[in-house]
Amino acid sequence: MKTNSWRILLILVSCVWLSQPLSAVAAPATFASATVKLHDLELLDQDGKSLRFQSDVIGDRLVAITFTYTTCTTICPILDSIFVTLQKKLGARMGKDFHLITMSIDPVNDIPKRLKAYSLKLGARPGWTFLTGSKVNMDKVLVGLDMYSPDIYNHPPSIIVGDGKTGTWQRFYGFPSADKILSSLTELQKARHH
Repeated sequence: MKTNSWRILLILVSCVWLSQPLSAVAAPATFASATVKLHDLELLDQDGKSLRFQSDVIGDRLVAITFTYTTCTTICPILDSIFVTLQKKLGARMGKDFHLITMSIDPVNDIPKRLKAYSLKLGARPGWTFLTGSKVNMDKVLVGLDMYSPDIYNHPPSIIVGDGKTGTWQRFYGFPSADKILSSLTELQKARHH
């Protein structure tokens, strides 16, 4: 009887694992320099405050950007959990030296009120901004970041790390560890002083 229980459990676990998109079970994240175009369009943060993407949100900050939608049940929660861990690792440097940005890829449904609830669920502290806005503006900003997808249910897992001051940008494809993102941010910070 015990053997049958283990077989059933193994089958169930295998079914769950196999039901995940390939990207959710892929190899470790890869890393490359990135070319981005920062469109200075009006967006809304989780508090409903109007912000211009390049001048108000990015500015001359060192940032890490992830892309999500609040009803996602596959790759978005993994990316969000990486940012939760990163926030803990940043400690007092969060919002001072480094800023986190989560951009909705579903601006029609992810209105500020929904993003606010989502940010509270994740335990986001000051220095972690959640962005939405009109579909037209969000799509243009996402195109500039090379993250636009007409099918939000099939977007690639990606995190962008960059320096608004120097214009240096890097992209992680897949699911980098919080330590890798922090290392990238720290290297960008050190490069400012050389």
